[in-house]
Amino acid sequence: MSTTKMASVLVCVTGQRDCDRLIRAGKKISEERGMPMQVLCVQSTSSGYETSCDELEYLRQTARDASAEMSVFFNDEAVLVAVSFIKQTGATHIVTGMTEAPMNGFVEVIHKLVPNIPISMVSREGMIYNICPTNKKTNSTKLAPVR
Repeated sequence: MSTTKMASVLVCVTGQRDCDRLIRAGKKISEERGMPMQVLCVQSTSSGYETSCDELEYLRQTARDASAEMSVFFNDEAVLVAVSFIKQTGATHIVTGMTEAPMNGFVEVIHKLVPNIPISMVSREGMIYNICPTNKKTNSTKLAPVR
C-alpha cells in the first residue's frame, strides 16, 4: 500500500463484483483531473474468512487494469478507516456507490468529516451524482447529477 500524500481520486468499493462500475467512473474522473486513482475496500472483521476472494481478486484486477492500486482493510468501522485513508493519502476526490436507501450513512459521515472533498456517487445504471464541497458562507451542500 502506498501512503504517500498526493492529490488523487479515491474509489471506495464494497467487495461486490458490480463495484467495477465505480472503478471505471473513478478512472474517468482521474483522467479528467490528471491525477492518479486509488481503490479502497473495507471489509468487516467478521467477514475475514467469509470474504469472496474471487470478487476481491476481480476488483483488484479491474483496479490494476485502470492503473490503480487497491488496498483492502478488515475493520468494523469502514467510514473511519476510509476517512483516515483519505487524510493519509491526500485524496482530493472520492467515488462511491449509491444505496437505494440510506443504510449506514457512509457517504453522509464522510461528507461531514471531510466536507471540502467532492464525492461522486455512481448509481447502478452508471449515472453519477456529485456532492460538491460545503460552501462555507452559506453552509450548504449541492447535489448535482452528471452524465
